[in-house]
Amino acid sequence: MKLIKHQRVSASISDVDANLSVIGVFQVVQDAVTETLGRLKMDNPTMRKQYNAVWLFTRNRAKLFNSIPWGDEQFTVTAFVSSITHATLSVDVSIKNADGVLCAYSRVETCALDLTAMRILRLQTIDAIHAVTVEKPEIDMAFTKFDCSPTEQVDTVRVASTNIDMSRHTNNVEYIRFILNTYTVKELHDKPIREMEIRYLSQSYENDVLTVYKQSCGDDKDVFLLKSSDKDTVKCEILF
Repeated sequence: MKLIKHQRVSASISDVDANLSVIGVFQVVQDAVTETLGRLKMDNPTMRKQYNAVWLFTRNRAKLFNSIPWGDEQFTVTAFVSSITHATLSVDVSIKNADGVLCAYSRVETCALDLTAMRILRLQTIDAIHAVTVEKPEIDMAFTKFDCSPTEQVDTVRVASTNIDMSRHTNNVEYIRFILNTYTVKELHDKPIREMEIRYLSQSYENDVLTVYKQSCGDDKDVFLLKSSDKDTVKCEILF
């Protein structure tokens, strides 16, 4: 099953140049992934009710190819399950402009956390998983094993109430917001981001203090590490 939906670049997902923003891409991707799981009858409210479990994003890699302007033209979002293992389910999301040109592509890896045992749920125990069709990816893209050990502290962030989602932890897109906020408007304008990969290593909660570390690897790559109470929480690699 493929989710196909059409939408426009609204003010809430626009950048300073009135194009679909980087954070907007990740918001569109998050919505597409969760809607896909909902159509498969495996959204978080259903998972809580039937299995006392929730989906966690574990990795997300996104490539940004072309901008989409704020205006009347619709863009098309397509989402589908691209792989299933005993512990993970991946959803690919493509974003194409009105001419059908690929503007962004993301792969999100998820796992289901058993809230009773506080361990990863075997996906084969979910009844709906057996009806899922795995589709062929639109582009060749895999998660990488980037090294990330930056030591320069560039920010500290206290997790606030609006950063928390229905799972009562920091929402995955909020970490991306914390990272992007370490750049100035000029930096993001002058050096457009062409790729981001994020690893979600552990959860954080309201009032937790996240320390943001950064390392620049030449002109075309930055790596980030977010820690909470000396525990690695998120690793990220950005390519320009």
